[in-house]
Amino acid sequence: MSLDKDAPYMDEAARLAAVEWPILEASAAVFADPDALVDRSLRELARYAERDPGLSLRLTLHANHSRRGLRQEVHAVGDAIAMLGLQNVHQEAASAPRVEDIVAQPQAYREMAAQSRLAAMIAAEIARERHDTEPGEVALAALLNQLGLLALLVAGEPRLARLMEMLELNALPDEASYIALGYATDDLSRAMAECMHLPELVTGTLRTANVVHPRAFEVMVASAVAWQIFRGMDTVRGDRDLRLLAGLLEENDKAAADRLGEVIGRFNADATLYGIEPLDPGIPAGVWLKPDHRLTLALARRADVLEEGLVALAGETDRTQRLRRMLRVLQFGAGLNRVVFARLLRDGETLRAEHLVGTLHEPEFSGFVINLAGLGPFATVLEQETPQWWRGEDIRQQMPEPLLQLTGGVDCFLGRVTEGERVLGLVYADRRSPDLALTAQDFRTFKRVLATVCGRAS
Repeated sequence: MSLDKDAPYMDEAARLAAVEWPILEASAAVFADPDALVDRSLRELARYAERDPGLSLRLTLHANHSRRGLRQEVHAVGDAIAMLGLQNVHQEAASAPRVEDIVAQPQAYREMAAQSRLAAMIAAEIARERHDTEPGEVALAALLNQLGLLALLVAGEPRLARLMEMLELNALPDEASYIALGYATDDLSRAMAECMHLPELVTGTLRTANVVHPRAFEVMVASAVAWQIFRGMDTVRGDRDLRLLAGLLEENDKAAADRLGEVIGRFNADATLYGIEPLDPGIPAGVWLKPDHRLTLALARRADVLEEGLVALAGETDRTQRLRRMLRVLQFGAGLNRVVFARLLRDGETLRAEHLVGTLHEPEFSGFVINLAGLGPFATVLEQETPQWWRGEDIRQQMPEPLLQLTGGVDCFLGRVTEGERVLGLVYADRRSPDLALTAQDFRTFKRVLATVCGRAS
């Protein structure tokens, strides 16, 4: 979902985009002697810098700032080092603060940096397997995928303790951060990336709709798998991300788990840099030994966001902005975990997910396309002005198999979205878990939001 200019994370993003990024203590040591750097290859220097998201970010920003006005941006750490030269790289590292000096929770930062490094290694593994011409670009995007959370650690966000506590429950990151902060760190990351004018792939991989692009999808999957590995594969996603990774590698699940074990083995060579014990290469395969993870984490309803959002919706004349705002009002105002707008394509027979919230860690939502004939009874929503509430046995008996696999078959709201006489598509909303029941109040709110959206255009 694109940025809303008045979303609750926008001011925070502008502030955090200007933080002084620290570097790991090991990075300072590696780049301390400019004479010694001459004896190292560019590939080796890039590998050292890529271990550290703070240093990688500083080098990328410095290189691209130096090229301001030129059409070709630097989009990989190795390219940034080559462009800046060894003396400038040394000076950049020498002038940067150290993590231990400015971060209130330095070990928490190091562990998030370690997770980011593992994500970059997984992304590079996928890129090489798929013969990507720029694996370093994909790796940088994965390394900076947790930009918002890293920035909050650097800034010492006062609500951070609550957020870290929620993340220890192995909740999905967007839901944990929404409850702790009032917005998702994924949204914060994307807004920061745009404020900082980071390379296109870095910014694009933080936008759910871009999952339809193969390289963005690779980064999203790599980041999700790294997040799971650092939590023992005990997450609400179960083995679904591993299955997505296996599909990208064109391997079966067991082969993908084995390959991840090899990546973890290479990662462990640098584990001491982050002050952590080496990871068990058998973690990915352990996903099949765990019971289904179920976490009842509901989003709070925000009456202020709802009422302010309804007023803004009624006055919004731009169709795209109206649709995006509708989703944010439903998620933030009504407390609905997942909300998706699927557009009716020009053929009049196909729906494609176009705007989404609460699904960045479920990339299969973003690439979902279905023919109306495959919707079964759910297609009637496009013929009726009144939204529908599907639940219980009706879901289990009548929801088409592709939708069951996608959503988990949980209770949901559906409603068509119109502009005058034209049907634009439908909006789907749920709470992700069968343990988080939808209520009559939720349904009234859902209908009220849709009436405002469609009524404004009529």
